[in-house]
Amino acid sequence: MMAGDYWEDAVYGVAPLSELDTFDLSVVFSWLSQNVPARGAKIDWSRAPGRHAHWSVADDTRLAAMVSREVSMRLRHGAVVEHAGDGLSPYGVRFGVENAGAVLAALLEIPEHHYFVAQDRSWLVVATSEGDLDVLDEIGPRGA
Repeated sequence: MMAGDYWEDAVYGVAPLSELDTFDLSVVFSWLSQNVPARGAKIDWSRAPGRHAHWSVADDTRLAAMVSREVSMRLRHGAVVEHAGDGLSPYGVRFGVENAGAVLAALLEIPEHHYFVAQDRSWLVVATSEGDLDVLDEIGPRGA
């Protein structure tokens, strides 16, 4: 089994991730490149639209709990969040409030940078494998 197959089969191939709607990761990354300023390959948070908050967290368990809290408090009934990972995830996934806890826990086990974007593009939560957590709120109607 190739390394890429592990993540697709053993992680995305079982519940709760196997039950989710999937999409091409480029949808999220294309939107980011068009709507959130970058400096090199990284988001330039100092120029990002909306209200920005940042935390640096050394403990992976605490970081995962903070990411889950930040995404969950923004996810309203009937709304959808899209997740894209920048390394090992074979595709993006969409999920709602109904299964957010289990989905977030499964996604955050994957060692990569995680981008959680409101489907209406009103907020963004980014967690890095280096322990950074960044949140943008009130991004505004900049196109999906």
